[in-house]
Parts: sequence; C-alpha cells; structure tokens
Amino acid sequence: MKKPIYCLIVLCLFSGACFAYSFGQNKVNYAPQEFSTIQTMHFDIYFPAGEEQFGQTAALMAEDIYYYVKGEFKVPILTRIPIVFYSTKTEFLSTNITYYLLTEGIGGFTESLHNRVVVPFEGSYAALEELLAHELTHAYINAMDNRYVNPNTMLRPTSFPFWFSEGLPEYLSVGGEDDYNNMYLLDMVINNSIGKLSRTDGYLAYRMGESFLTFIAEQWGREKVSEYFFAIHTAYNIDEATKKVFGMDFDNLESRWLFQLKRDYYPLINNHSIPMEKFEQRTEHKKDGSYFNLAPRFSPDGERYVYYSNAGGRYSIWLAGTQGLAEPQMVFRGEKSSQAEEFYYLRSALSWFPDNQRIAFAAKTATGDKIQILNVNSKKIVQTISIPELQAIYEADVAPDGGSLILAAQKNMQADLYLYDLQTEELTQLTDDSYEDAHPRFSPDGIHIVYDSERKTEQRENNYGLFANLKRDIFTLNLETGEVVERTFENYDCFNPLWAENGKKILFLSYKYNLANYEVLDLETGQRAELTNCLAGIMNGDISLDDNYLVMSNYFDGAWDIYFDDNPLDNLVYTESNPPQISERENNLFQEIDLNRLNYYSKRTKAQRPGRNQFAQQNIRRPHLSNMEMNNSDTLKYVPDFSWDDKPDSISAIPQIKEYKTKFALDSIWGGLAYSSYAGTVGALDLSLSDLMGNYGIGISLGISGKIEDSNLFLSLLNLKHRADYGIGVYNFYDETLYRYYEASDYHYLRLRERELGMLLIYRYPFSRFWRMEFDSQLYYVKQKWDYLPPENVENENWIMNVQEDTDTVIAPGIAFVHDNALYGSTGPMIGWRLYYLMRKSFAKNELNYYTNYLDLRSYNYFEKRYSLACRLCAGISTGESPQLFQLDGLYGVRALNEDIDGEKMILGSAELRFPFFDYINLAFPVPLELRNIRGSVFADIGTAWDKNSEFRGVIDGKLNDIKFGYGFGPRINLGYFVLKLDIAWLTDLSHISKPMYYLSLTEDF
Repeated sequence: MKKPIYCLIVLCLFSGACFAYSFGQNKVNYAPQEFSTIQTMHFDIYFPAGEEQFGQTAALMAEDIYYYVKGEFKVPILTRIPIVFYSTKTEFLSTNITYYLLTEGIGGFTESLHNRVVVPFEGSYAALEELLAHELTHAYINAMDNRYVNPNTMLRPTSFPFWFSEGLPEYLSVGGEDDYNNMYLLDMVINNSIGKLSRTDGYLAYRMGESFLTFIAEQWGREKVSEYFFAIHTAYNIDEATKKVFGMDFDNLESRWLFQLKRDYYPLINNHSIPMEKFEQRTEHKKDGSYFNLAPRFSPDGERYVYYSNAGGRYSIWLAGTQGLAEPQMVFRGEKSSQAEEFYYLRSALSWFPDNQRIAFAAKTATGDKIQILNVNSKKIVQTISIPELQAIYEADVAPDGGSLILAAQKNMQADLYLYDLQTEELTQLTDDSYEDAHPRFSPDGIHIVYDSERKTEQRENNYGLFANLKRDIFTLNLETGEVVERTFENYDCFNPLWAENGKKILFLSYKYNLANYEVLDLETGQRAELTNCLAGIMNGDISLDDNYLVMSNYFDGAWDIYFDDNPLDNLVYTESNPPQISERENNLFQEIDLNRLNYYSKRTKAQRPGRNQFAQQNIRRPHLSNMEMNNSDTLKYVPDFSWDDKPDSISAIPQIKEYKTKFALDSIWGGLAYSSYAGTVGALDLSLSDLMGNYGIGISLGISGKIEDSNLFLSLLNLKHRADYGIGVYNFYDETLYRYYEASDYHYLRLRERELGMLLIYRYPFSRFWRMEFDSQLYYVKQKWDYLPPENVENENWIMNVQEDTDTVIAPGIAFVHDNALYGSTGPMIGWRLYYLMRKSFAKNELNYYTNYLDLRSYNYFEKRYSLACRLCAGISTGESPQLFQLDGLYGVRALNEDIDGEKMILGSAELRFPFFDYINLAFPVPLELRNIRGSVFADIGTAWDKNSEFRGVIDGKLNDIKFGYGFGPRINLGYFVLKLDIAWLTDLSHISKPMYYLSLTEDF
C-alpha cells in the first residue's frame, strides 16, 4: 500500500471517530529533496538536483547492468523502470515512495506497484553498483511478469521461494565473490548450523540462496541458473522444476550443494583457529540475545573500553573493564530518543577524549547526523555538535589532545575526511575526490591520520561493471604537510587501520586468505606480519596505548562478539612488503569511464518500440533458447526476434537532463455502475493516485445512489513532501437507519435519514522519529430527518415523512501528541513505550457540543531473552451536551466481556506476559503442516465505563459490579501479512467465573 493512501485512510478514520487513532514512528523529511531526471533506453533516472555527473554515471551504470542481466535471462523487457537515487542513507530512509518505516538494515528496495527501484548513495560507487544490480534484478523480473502478453504469470501456480527470490539478485550482483558475504556461509558450515533452504529466512536466506545458485553455475554453467529460474516460474513446485532441469529431486541437489560447502570450508579449520582457542570471549550473544557487539575502543589509560551492542534489544553503548572483573554496563541507550535515533551499524565508531571520561560518536537525528559527546560516568550527553554542511557523518575520532575531531563524512556525493576544531568550530576538508575514504584514526602524536580508501586496481576476475576494479588500501596523511602515503598495494581489501607502538606500526584488517584478520605493518622496516588467524571474520577492534591488550569484534557462531587478547604483538614473524609510495591524490575515478557512451542509450521513439503483436507467442519454458525456427505444430517452440533490443552501436539522440516535474499515476481503482428504474444510477468508484516520489496523494471515493445528495462522496488531497504532513478532504455522507419498537401490542417503525456535508483538515508535525503532534479539524453540516411508519401502514409501506427534522453546524478541532519508540517482535511490540493523548472540542450551533480528553499509555519491558511484559493504561472523559462514548469491550478492551458497555468516562488497564510458546511444530497427519515461532500470551484486563459519578458502583457486597475484570491466555503466530491470534478469556466478579470467551483475530498484540 502506498504511504499517501495509507495516510488518507488514517485521515478518514480521524473524521469518523476520535478514538480511531494510530501509533507508529515517523519519517522526518527535515529538508525537501529536489531531483533531476534523465531518460535512457530502458530507465527513467531520478537523482539529486545539481549532481549531473552522478546522474549520468548512474544512468550508464543502469544500462550496463540491464544488458548484463538480460544476458542471463535472454528476454527483454517492454516497460520502463524508474530508478530513484538518494544522496544519503538518511534521505533514503525518509522516502515517501513506500509508507513502511525503513531502518539502517535496509540497503535499497524495489517497489512492486510501479516497479520503482529506490537506492541510496553511501559514499562507495562499487557498493552502489552491487546494490543497483541486486535491485534491478528484482525490477527486471517484475517487468518480465508485466509484459503485454504474459503467459508466465498465467501458467505459474507458485511464487519463488524466498531464498531464490533474494538469492538470485545476490548471485547476479556478487556471484559468490564477496569475502564478507561468504563469511556467513563459512560460519554456518563449521558450526553445523546451516539448515534447509526452505526453512531459512532473513539475511541468511540471501547468503544461502546466492551460494546455492553459485554452486549450480560452477557445476553446470551459468545458463543452468536462468533455465532453473524459468522452470521454477512455470512448475507446480520446486521438486518438479529441479527434476526438469537437473534430473534429480530438490533434496538431492541441496545435499550436493551442502557437501560442496564442506569441501570448500572444512580445510580452513586446519590452518585457522576458532576465536575461543586464542582469545578470551568477553560477550556471549547466546546468553544476552545480542547480535551486534561492535567497534570496541580502549580508554587512553587502558583501564576500560566501550563498544556498541544490541543486547537488550536496542543498539546502545556499553562500558566494560579491561580486566573483565565486572559485568559490562550500558552507558547510553540508543534508538529511543532524539539524541540518537539510529546509528550506522557497521560503520559507527567510538573515540575517547584524553580525560578518560568522555567519548564521541556519530548518531542519526531528525535534523541530520550529529556528533554526540557522552560522559560515561554520568551516562549523560554533555554536548551535541551539528555540522549542517555535511550531509552524512559516519565516524569520528578524537585527537590525542582532545582539541579536534577527524570525521569520515559525506558531502556533494563524495565521502571524504574532514578536520573539525572543537574550539573554533572550523571545518577543514582534508581529502577531496570521488573515492570513498573511511575509518580514520589519529596517530598518538596527533600529526598523522591513518585511514583506508577505495582505489583502483586491476579488473577483478569474474566481476563486471564500471567500478568492479575498486578495492581498499591503507593510507596515511600528514596533517602538517598534507602528504599522503599509500601503505598497502594488494589485490584484496585492506581496511580498518589503527596505530600501535606509539605510531611506529599500523594494524589493519585484510582479506589475505579470504577471511578478515589483522596484519601488522612496521613503518620503520616496511615489513609485515600476520597478527590474527581466526574464524570467521573480524569487523573492527582496538589496541591499548601501551600495546598490552587487543580487543576486537569477531563473527562466530551466528553473531558478532567481543574478544580480548594479552600482549598481541609478541612473537610475530615479519616478512618483506612493498615499500610505501607517495600518493598524488588524483581525482581520477571517472577517468576511464566514457560518459559519452550514455548517448547510445537514448529513449526509444514510438517507431522504435516493439509492437504488441511481436509478443503474441513466446517460448515460456525456455525463452533463452533464441535461435530456433518457428514450428507451426508446436507454438511453444516459437521464439521471437529480440534483436531490436541489442546493445546499441550508434547515436540516435542524446539523453537530456531535465528538472523533475510532478506527475500523477494511478495506484488503484475499483468500482462498478448500474441503473435502476427505481433508484436511478447506482454504483461505486474508489481510486487513488500519487506522484512518483510519493509526496502527493489524491483519493476519490464515490458511492452513487440516485441523487447526489443521497450519495456518499469523498475527495482528499495529501502533501507529504515537507517535514509537516498536511491534507484536506471534502465529503457528502448519507445514511439511513431503521428502528423498530414494540408498543400497544404492535410494532412501530422509525427511519432516520441523515446527511452530513463537510470538510476536514489534518496537519502532522514530527518533532523526531519518536514524537509528533497531530492536529485535525472537521467542519460539517448535519441534517437528520425522522420518518414514521405506523402499524396500519406497514403492508403498503406508506411512511409519514419528516415527523421531526434536526439540523446543526459543527466544527470539531482536535490536537494529539503521539510518542512511539517501540521495537517489535514477531507478533507485537516487545520493547519501549507509547503514548497517545488527545484533546478535542466541538463547537456546535445547537446541541452537538462536547469536550473530550483521552489517554492511551503503553509500556513494553523486555526483561529476559524473548520475554516481555506489556502494560497498558487507557483513560477518557467526555463532557458537554452530546458527550462522546467510550467502549469497554472488544479486542482492545476487557477481552472477556460478552456485552456492550460504554460510557462518558472510562478507565482501562491491561497487563500481558509475552513469551515463546512453540519454536517449531511439524505435523505429518492429517495434513503436512510446518509452523515456526508460535508465541504465547497470558493477560489480565480490568476496566470500567460509566456516565454519572453518583451512579457508579464499582464493588457491591465484595463482588465487582461496574468494574469488569477478565483474564486469559492464547497463542499467536505471524503469518507474513498478518498476525493470527487466538485469545481465550474468562470474566470474574471475584466470586464467580464465567464460561470462556473465544476471540480469533488477525491483529497484532497491543
């Protein structure tokens, strides 16, 4: 669902009842984003305005990837694919193209409704190219499914399994060549934790799917992967497709792949150690439920170190003693306030000031990336540094004297190094080129900086693309002279450097043996030594100033943990290495890229586009077998000529860069129309439109029933481009309600005909990701007409019209404050708290006056791994001539109630223990059924609703009267698109327990 349309639905709910509200965290567009566009042969490219070179490079990159992917599938696409590039990850996460709240773990996405590809630029062109190849594979497959003639969709009874749908883009973008990706496979194999593909989800499904398809390509050739794709596309199940392509069932093929992984990775055990053999393990992810334990950093006195961890659910900063005598303690909880709404998980660094009390780190906030300075003793943020000219700040390192910071940051589509003076607040750019510079560290004397930079090397084997020849090496920069020296010259990545022996040596990570381990470079002799040699891969670390201790983050057994070592530099064996070279720091990244090639990829004219009749017949089974003649007796063997989509070799027109202009496209339409001699024209129409960026939405809902005044009409407009969201709607609602009552031994009937004509406004302002203010106001005119049908007129339905008529004009403004920093489990929130507080006042010409206050407060306490205690308090009061009523029953009330109870005043409390119920159930009879991660809940609800205080009777004779108390339990499971929940509840007045009430619902836990 589109975000604008989602917001329109919320808008409608606000107009209908003051208690139809929603929580949810905010996307904060702290600055409007402007775009330019360029149209190529297959794509509509949208990129940040003013970045023409980037736009042209991205367009050429996209077209090259298109022909690379087409080389695998052999089938062209007929629809154009929009690609939207954002200049930073922060801007990408606030996109309106999808209404989902995106997090740091989302690299990019392909939206299926209009097949839009959306990706951020994070400083590295090589990473951008891999990400774009992944997402364009998704878009390419979507476009093949949406051709004019689409037999694939008509004949495909099943969809791709998740491991295949994500593994295929990974295979085409990386192809098993990425050492970091392969680390996850290595770890699963050596720890015997690799499972069945069909039972794998999440990130590991990407890695396993990529590895499985790489295995197929290596064993049978790359063409078998595409053949397998089309076989799965048309087969009834994965077994049928596997037998058709490989002549064996899927289990057999999967077993061969698993045995090959063992052949590949088991030899590594002979010459690599597991981390616990060589180092002391300081964090234990299996005990605290963490996944990330990253970026450890020693204090200058070597007594303590800090690191990032998501133990307890949130990515936070922890403090531990070097000797490991006490339990680590959290000194700053992240992802819960505006001070640090999120971090760059795998890039964020920590750095100490020389006072051994304060640390500096970069954090994302609603108004851009900030440098936060934290006192670890008081656990308080003591200073916040904002640098508006930088679009993203990834890392910060404090100078030895504490007077300045070295920053790895992004500005104008470049990731460079900057020096920030803490006293003068002056920012100095140290590097200035299109290569990504990262992981800077001050030398102990504060004169040099060591960092890694993504630079050119020889084209890597089996890699494609404009930037496939980029890899990381280690550099040093002299702050006094500006001299840059290249220290490593390898065909594998060297990264994350740090100083040792008072600046005489550099430690850095390298993929020398395809595993990330530390090497040591002696700057005086130029020799190198291997420092660590462990499984499965190190992300980052630190060495104490006296060189006595090494602390690092290593991936093993399914998570990142902190490991510790004494005297790490002892007994090293040094060998000769390449001598250092002074780097000229040339900005030549684009030197070998001929942007003039983009002129070959101009948008096709109508005359150049293929006609629909060309695709009336297609080989849907093996469309990549392209050199076959037509066989009239078997039209499935006919393959059309796709030469019209060959790579162009001449220039027909030059693609032009233009300003992005808002254009609306249809998102959805539904309806029908009929004519009746009795009622006239009747019908319904619902449609929604939005622009490509999702900034503007239009909703139209028409329920036509004869006359216009007797119809339901609604038109709404929404603007989401700026930080504040606002919308307007106009409507005409008509409804008839029939009442029957018994009097004088007969039935009498009343009919209420009600028409409401009005306008509504909504305004929402996010203060941060977690806090927002909502204002809405409804102005409407209501007319109520009562008709009467006496008993003697029932047979001929002769109504007495307009026995009473009431009218009123009402304006009802309301303001609400919403807080939500909850983190979800599979069936509902597990950590954090939520608040909704509403004040609404109506001003009516006649009687529809009311003043309402409503509060909903919820807390979620994660007290044990996978266990949480959820509590809720709701209270409301409404006064005036026509007070609003609060319901006490229902799924979010007292769940055991079997009667409708409402009142002008209400208070409700709930407590719920959420816990793992069944981790895995596999049934063989009566039907094969596999269920995983079934959660359970034990709950209690207590509440009451009443009108007059004088008539309230909470307890009578020791029994609950107006106070209602219920309790119960039930299982729930996330089925992907919804949560299936069963609650069994009992009501008690403390002396009697009712029969159980059963609630089966498709709603998440409160």
